[in-house]
Amino acid sequence: MLLQGTTYNTTMALAAGAIILLVPLFMRAAQRNNSLSIAGWGYAFVFLGFFLGASGLHMMLTWPLDQIDGAFCCKVDNITFGEPAAYYGLLTFIAGIAILRAQSKADAGIRPMTGDGYFTLLRPILIAASIGGFGLILIGIGGMHFGMWRPPDIEPVARLLAGSLLEPLLMMVLYVGTGITAILSPFINTNRWVARVFTLFSWGFGILWLFLSFTVFYSHIGFFPQPDGTYIWCDVQAGCSVC
Repeated sequence: MLLQGTTYNTTMALAAGAIILLVPLFMRAAQRNNSLSIAGWGYAFVFLGFFLGASGLHMMLTWPLDQIDGAFCCKVDNITFGEPAAYYGLLTFIAGIAILRAQSKADAGIRPMTGDGYFTLLRPILIAASIGGFGLILIGIGGMHFGMWRPPDIEPVARLLAGSLLEPLLMMVLYVGTGITAILSPFINTNRWVARVFTLFSWGFGILWLFLSFTVFYSHIGFFPQPDGTYIWCDVQAGCSVC
C-alpha cells in the first residue's frame, strides 16, 4: 500500500506561526525604537517569506501530497496548505525587502522612518493580506463542512483524536482565526481596540500554528517513507511494520 510521501508541510506550519508572531513584535519595535536599526526584522521576514512562499508554490503547482487510505485529507492539503502558504509567503518576502530598503534609506539619511512611516509603507501589503483573510475563513469552514479536517489513523499523534471533533474544530478555528487576524491587520494603526484584538489573535494563533507544527514533526518522523518506496510505521507496543 503506497501512502503519503512528501510531508514537508511541517516546517511550513512552523514558518507560518513564526510570521504571525513576528508581525506584532515588529510593529512594537518600529514604534518604540525609532533610533535603532530594524534591519534584523526585515531579514527575518525575507527568510521566512522565501521558505513559506517557495514551498507553498511547489505544493500548489506540483501537488506532491497523495491521499492516505482512510483519511479525508492529503490531496486537499495541496490547496489548503499550499495556496495560502504561497500567497502569504510571497507577501512576507516582499514586506521584508521593503523594510530593508526603508532602513537602508534611513541609515543614509535620505528618508528617516518612524513607526507610522513603516506602517504606511507596509499598509498596501497588509491590505492584500486582509483580502486573503477571507479565503482563509472559507478554507476553514469548507474543510469542516466537507470533512477534510479529520485526522488519519496512521499518524502517531493525530490517531489519538480519531473519531473526535477536537482536531477538526482546531483546524477550523486556526484558519478562521488567522483569517480574521489578517483582515484586521491594515487597521491596527487606526483604532486602539482593533490593535489589541489583532495582537491577542496574533499571539494566540501564532502559538497554535507552532504547536501544530511541533506535533506534526513528531508524527511525520513516526511515519516516514523509505528509499524503495515502502513505509515504516512504528508503535512502541506493537513494534514496527512495513507497508
